[in-house]
Amino acid sequence: MAVSISSLPYGDRSRDLFIDSMVKSAAVLNRFRLIDGVKAKVNVPIFDAALTFGTDLCTFDPQSTASVGEKEMTVDTFKWAFKNCKNALESSYRGLLLKKGQHNPETMDAEFKDWVFDYFAKLAANKALELASSELRTELAADADVIDYDIAHSSGVLSPSNILDEMEGAYQAMSDIMLAAVYGDADRDFKPAYFVGTVAMQHYQIAIAEKFTTTPQGIVEGNIPPYFGMEVIHLPSLNANEMIISAPQNLVMLTDDYNDVKAIDMEYEARENSDLIWGQFKLGFSYLKGEEIVYVKNA
Repeated sequence: MAVSISSLPYGDRSRDLFIDSMVKSAAVLNRFRLIDGVKAKVNVPIFDAALTFGTDLCTFDPQSTASVGEKEMTVDTFKWAFKNCKNALESSYRGLLLKKGQHNPETMDAEFKDWVFDYFAKLAANKALELASSELRTELAADADVIDYDIAHSSGVLSPSNILDEMEGAYQAMSDIMLAAVYGDADRDFKPAYFVGTVAMQHYQIAIAEKFTTTPQGIVEGNIPPYFGMEVIHLPSLNANEMIISAPQNLVMLTDDYNDVKAIDMEYEARENSDLIWGQFKLGFSYLKGEEIVYVKNA
């Protein structure tokens, strides 16, 4: 029988709440740009500007431009529910930690309450990671502005023997604006990074280690070295033969209320001696500028 939780004393908790805990459990999501307060969809402004130069000091010729574009982004609602009878823990050794008597809502000790909260947040983080990859993948594949890089010439399969070559090929496919950010010639807040899945990350670390006669201590310790001056960031839900090159701030996570105290909630049903636990939140993922993304995939 499953175990459950009798009460979640949110009033006693810090502001490190469910969605925040969920995002911190999936550390890569902390790198995305956050747009809060989205109920269904939002038009996100995308700014751009250009300077036109002249040589006549005595003429005011306002040819320089600035623009505000918009991109519509959406969120979806996700909900889970869990029900458990009171006697789940009473029949185990944890029952000794509960209050005596049957007419009380306590079904779980404080230690297990905290564990359940944290673990549910981690499970929700897994969902968020899956959603991030699937929504980004769908949008990238349909966006003509995105720079596509196919790895078909390597049989469409990444491995320790070819991943550095493929990363180099994707590097060469980057736009001038992306390269300028790498070299420090443009806004370094938008410096691109490689986002890779778990399998590709393993390939990368093995390939880097084999490239050195003496393996650097950082690799032995599990550190992830940059490549061509760019971070290599683990986005575990990406496919094995897939990479994204983008500035982290170009990727967007949307939610309704980042500090929502009711993103997880519970209710004790006395007539059934059961806890009803549920969570619900809104999430969506997108990006600002497709022309500043290289999408690496098998053809």
